[in-house]
Amino acid sequence: MRGAALSVALALVCGASALAEQPRLTSFGATELSHGEGAGIAVTSKGRLYLAPKIVPLTTNLGVGFPSQVFATVVDASGNVFLGTGPDGQVIRVSATGNATIHYRTDEPLVTALLPLPGGGLLAATAPGGKIYRIHPDGTGTVWSDTDERYVWALASRDDGTVLAATGDRGRLLKIDRNGNASILFDADETHLVSLAPASDGGVWAGGSGRGLVYRIDAEGHGQVVYDGDLPEAKALVVDRAGNLVVAFDAPPPSDKRPPAIQLRVAGGGATDAMTELDSRQAPALQGVIEGLSPSGDEDAARLRGRIVRLAPDGTSTDLWSSTSEAPFAVSLDTDGRPVFATGEPAKVWRVDQGGDVALLATLSEAQASALVAGSRGFVAATSNPAATYRLDGGAPDSGTFLALPADAGSVARWGTLRWRTEGDGGRVEFFTRTGNSDDPDATWSAWSPALTQAGGSAIPNPQGRYLQWRLRVSGASGVGLRVSGVEATYTTLNRPPSIRDLRLDPAIGSISAKATFRWSAADPDGDALGVDVQARKAGTATWVSAVRNDPPTLKPTDPTLGNDGSSKDGKAVWDTSAWDEGLYDIRAVATDQPANAAGEGLEATSELEGPLRVDRTPPAIEVKRGRDGGIDVLVSDAQSPVLRLEVIEGGRVVFAPRSADGVCDSSRETFRIAAAQAGRSGERTLKALDAAGNAAEAPIPSP
Repeated sequence: MRGAALSVALALVCGASALAEQPRLTSFGATELSHGEGAGIAVTSKGRLYLAPKIVPLTTNLGVGFPSQVFATVVDASGNVFLGTGPDGQVIRVSATGNATIHYRTDEPLVTALLPLPGGGLLAATAPGGKIYRIHPDGTGTVWSDTDERYVWALASRDDGTVLAATGDRGRLLKIDRNGNASILFDADETHLVSLAPASDGGVWAGGSGRGLVYRIDAEGHGQVVYDGDLPEAKALVVDRAGNLVVAFDAPPPSDKRPPAIQLRVAGGGATDAMTELDSRQAPALQGVIEGLSPSGDEDAARLRGRIVRLAPDGTSTDLWSSTSEAPFAVSLDTDGRPVFATGEPAKVWRVDQGGDVALLATLSEAQASALVAGSRGFVAATSNPAATYRLDGGAPDSGTFLALPADAGSVARWGTLRWRTEGDGGRVEFFTRTGNSDDPDATWSAWSPALTQAGGSAIPNPQGRYLQWRLRVSGASGVGLRVSGVEATYTTLNRPPSIRDLRLDPAIGSISAKATFRWSAADPDGDALGVDVQARKAGTATWVSAVRNDPPTLKPTDPTLGNDGSSKDGKAVWDTSAWDEGLYDIRAVATDQPANAAGEGLEATSELEGPLRVDRTPPAIEVKRGRDGGIDVLVSDAQSPVLRLEVIEGGRVVFAPRSADGVCDSSRETFRIAAAQAGRSGERTLKALDAAGNAAEAPIPSP
């Protein structure tokens, strides 16, 4: 079981600053609850929990000799359940006591639809082959209708005793008389018609596969499309008490996203016949992928697998449920007229409650819940891979439990209070909590707490830990009157150190004469506001002295920066060096979260500036000599910083900058040679020298 990421809904603040000790809130909404494990507890799409119908296994894993897939199920007046199965074309009878026997075996591999007959017995449709068998109560039977179609997917009866059959692969709706004679009632623009639901006026609703069209076909065979969705198959249909049509749409799973592969076997050396060698699995092979083909993976990745849609009599449609990973296989109505549908994988049973809230009633151990039927004692759900049957009784169980996924605080935390809301009267709600430091609960976790019963706030007594898990128990409630929602827990993470990196001088120079601008990136995993102290020490000494501080801002409780994700934030500070001695300094920045924590519990992180920084307010010295040839020799020296350059000034503008004798200005003493022709006449030009800190000195060019 993987730890669920916390859904932080709110940050509660004590005082004006952002505190590491601030209580934070994690909420368990519909998304988090959908990954939990319920036993007798239903989970709704709006994050509500309530007692689910009782689940009674009728048969689990029918065993050797029995089928693995169930395509259809019906219940007779005595409570016997009949299953249409594959791949051996069997009709299985499950008695009210759960005894499973092979009731009838067809010549075709799949029994795709069942239809109870008045007075007992049933019809069984098959595929491929398209035959319909009439099976008597004693288990004997014969072919009743040879439809001349390859597949018969669904059956429905009419008041006049005729039977309607949805077929493929020519997409026809057949009308079959009492004697089994079939005629075409409607020819659809679909490859297959796969689902049927009788209409009140003698017509029928039909769902197609290929384009996923839904048809309304009257008694005379006139049809029209009433819905054209974006999924390729209208898998199942049912009409509710208000006359709404509820449709289960599905789609195949996403296709393989890998490019099409190719393998070419090549002949080996020698005189072996090439064709013989190419057929050999031992031949050398060239392997690769076919490039240049249009990939479909991106489109498939976000494609829906299933959808439940309600079509009103006026033609309007409402999406009730959808999924990108689960496909619905069957839909029916419970005793209160609410739609119930079955999906895979794994096998699940869902119900649409009032207000469009969809409840997960049960998660079964099989791969698919593939057939549903309402009986006098409750719902029957049949599964595939392996085949099994379950009954969902109409009444709620005496009690039920729900286990939530562990919530992850991100680091070791103190857990505070668990709160929840209840709706309805009666029953008892109890929560139990445990904590640990591994994402999968194991023997290192704490024991479960005593029952927590105060919905408005129950203290979590478990020791500190990174993860919290809770378990709910509801008992003594009648029906679905009592609902639990809005589960949330407060916590405080133990303080973790901040980080600071990339301390740099802006601009990147090695000497300054006045102010220095420093920049950095700092972060705190707890979202604490950070103070940063830029410190300096004279080269060769041990004591760091604060040069400039960058204090955290004062935040209001509603400030959106509270509870940040710990990502890096850029900072800036300006150091005025006017009161500092000249010389070489080491520089570092110390980030602290102390302002956000209790006294003595703050933590620090340090980042040092690469290389020392010189503070230099003294301008360089200039010595000038004129040689006999009229040229000028210039020596520029600086006590602290390297000489940056020498400029020749005339009329207030720089005429040119002589190159140093060694070609590069990079030391505290640099010599320059200016030819006589470039020196100009006396009084016309001056010299200006600058050091790396920006200090400048001027000197006249001497007379010849």
